[in-house]
Amino acid sequence: MRSTNKKFISALACASAMTALAIIDPVGVTKTHQVAQAATDTVPAKSAGVDVSSWQGKDLTQQAKSGAQFAVVKVSEGTNYQNPRAQGQISSAEQNNMMTLGYHYTHFGDNSNQAVQEGNYAVNSAKSAGLQQGSYLAADWEQDPNNKTTGSIEDNTNAITSFMDTVHNGGYNPMLYSSESLLKNRVDTNKITEKYPNSLWVAKYKTNGREDNPDYNYFPSMDNVAIWQYTQNWRGQNVDGNVNVVPLSNKGNGASQNSSSNASTSTNTSNVNTSSQSSSQAPANPFINDNKTVDTSWVKQEGTFTTGGAINLRTGASTNSSVIAQLPANTEVKYDAYSTKGNYTWLRQPRANNQYGYLVGRANGQDWGTFKTNSVANEVTKPATNNNNVDKPAENTNKPAQNTAKPSQPVHNNTNTNVNSDWTKQNGVFVTGGEINLRTGASTNSSVIAQLPANTEVKYDAYRTEGQYTWLRQPRANGQYGYLVGRNNGNAWGTFKEGSAEASKPATNNKPAQNNNKPSQPVHNNTNTNVNSDWTKQNGVFVTGGEINLRTGASTNSSVIAQLPANTEVKYDAYRTEGQYTWLRQPRANGQYGYLVGRNNGNAWGTFKEGSAEASKPANTNFNKPVQQNTQKQVATNNNATWTKQNGTFITGGAINLRTGASTKSPIIETLPINTVIKYDAYYRSGNYVWLRQPRANGQYGYLVGRLNNQVWGTYR
Repeated sequence: MRSTNKKFISALACASAMTALAIIDPVGVTKTHQVAQAATDTVPAKSAGVDVSSWQGKDLTQQAKSGAQFAVVKVSEGTNYQNPRAQGQISSAEQNNMMTLGYHYTHFGDNSNQAVQEGNYAVNSAKSAGLQQGSYLAADWEQDPNNKTTGSIEDNTNAITSFMDTVHNGGYNPMLYSSESLLKNRVDTNKITEKYPNSLWVAKYKTNGREDNPDYNYFPSMDNVAIWQYTQNWRGQNVDGNVNVVPLSNKGNGASQNSSSNASTSTNTSNVNTSSQSSSQAPANPFINDNKTVDTSWVKQEGTFTTGGAINLRTGASTNSSVIAQLPANTEVKYDAYSTKGNYTWLRQPRANNQYGYLVGRANGQDWGTFKTNSVANEVTKPATNNNNVDKPAENTNKPAQNTAKPSQPVHNNTNTNVNSDWTKQNGVFVTGGEINLRTGASTNSSVIAQLPANTEVKYDAYRTEGQYTWLRQPRANGQYGYLVGRNNGNAWGTFKEGSAEASKPATNNKPAQNNNKPSQPVHNNTNTNVNSDWTKQNGVFVTGGEINLRTGASTNSSVIAQLPANTEVKYDAYRTEGQYTWLRQPRANGQYGYLVGRNNGNAWGTFKEGSAEASKPANTNFNKPVQQNTQKQVATNNNATWTKQNGTFITGGAINLRTGASTKSPIIETLPINTVIKYDAYYRSGNYVWLRQPRANGQYGYLVGRLNNQVWGTYR
């Protein structure tokens, strides 16, 4: 959303400690404008939309061409600001056949009297901008120096309701916009949605970066959501991206369509509950059943299904239906009926409010999990398939259509016909050196059962070399097997445990083939031919100052074994400087090495532990420079000048980069996740940014943005 300045949604309130940085709102001029009829008055669910303010231009053609079907235009703020571009933006939206909505950036906080004043101001501003009556007009209620969100839940809710009532009486359809965190912790949304069902517009970002399409697995877990704002950088256009989860309509509300300022006689009832019945737009749960045939051709059967891998739970028995959640492996699902449609046998799960969830239990006659045995009849409660033979798929089912519901870890028959031929028997234990796919057959074309993380112990009973790969066979339940690569071109992708002795290392075949099964963290021979030449022997311990890649060779082109998080201790036995980088060599299992950057242009990327003394610091022309020296140096020459001393605590409202200097060009030490507590000792304003300075070890500092255009990026305690 946007206030008069560019806005980042903060999750909680801003303490008075930073009030010296508060903004002063510009005074706008109210204009009159003839109310126009929008080019379109309805949009179906799952339509793309944007919200705009004076920070965007008047022309929304680019957004329309990029797929936006509705636009929410800021019309006003407080009681003395109107968006000077609102009229042009609404007109452009109409010309591009976009449904237009409006929003008002609130200052009333928990003050109901002020909320009524702002409601009237918002109504008049919307009319002046040309927003047709009957349209949605939202209260943008979020943390801001001018909008107090720390009042009691009751007072906050009453003030918001007063604003929405005023908007409703003024002939518009009220909505409430805020972050998921504020709505859950500072507002009684049940009270609001009892009166105005499906009136919530929720901001919840998966990432602060660019997002082109919503990830429904990250959808806000709330009822009565009408619109979800999922990104602040939609399709690279630096505009907020939204999706409506219920159909929206500006029609049929009976609101007055004249431009008179007296709107008290309006009868807008589109989004207000005047009886005990819910809104006609959609049920309170935004995940509605969208499969027309979900309640036909179902066979009643109560049972329990345990997922064999990650499986999508959907709103209908169709791979085109919305995903409610992705159920992980070993999730128990109680179902009350099943239905076979094409290649899939769907299970129906009863849910709250007489709703259902649907998941695939079988594909092509193959189980995607385990059906629990009936203890009374001693029969397995497996639903029948459409070919009357549960062990064999129906004709032409080997290539299922639209297999978008397939779990990441299916349990089904082996897909490689020769997986159990030409195998050498051998019992052993293999420890993965990185992420490796466990498959249904000894082929990179076989389905993935699971992605095994690094250091997973796998018991295998046989091995087989085909092409460049040596496959290991893992016995699984019900006489099934899993298959994983243990070696590639003779190089182990992990460790064969002692005890199996030489027999635990299967023979290799060095014939090359396309390496399309390579794990993300392979353990194999060094890829840099000179990695062990010209090295200076030195035993020491290095503690990473941020996320650093551990590689198979001393080159940024070498494969990544693992991404080491901040504060990882790495024992190294040698170092080598090449170009701008000083590389450290880490001894690993089986005579292998890992390599990581310890310094860049003489600046340490972490801490060389005391105890290794001087020897622990590899030689360099800038040898004595402290850890992260570049943080207080060239990237921002005034980093520690003109800073205002202030001890405080800042809680991040989203993922924020901690940098080596007070500049967006400074290297990133680490990305701080949401709700990270940061103690700072000073702040500094540079352009649009207010930077906070975090004291770190060895007299060093980290720097992060606390405000952008005076809008807080978190909470000041």
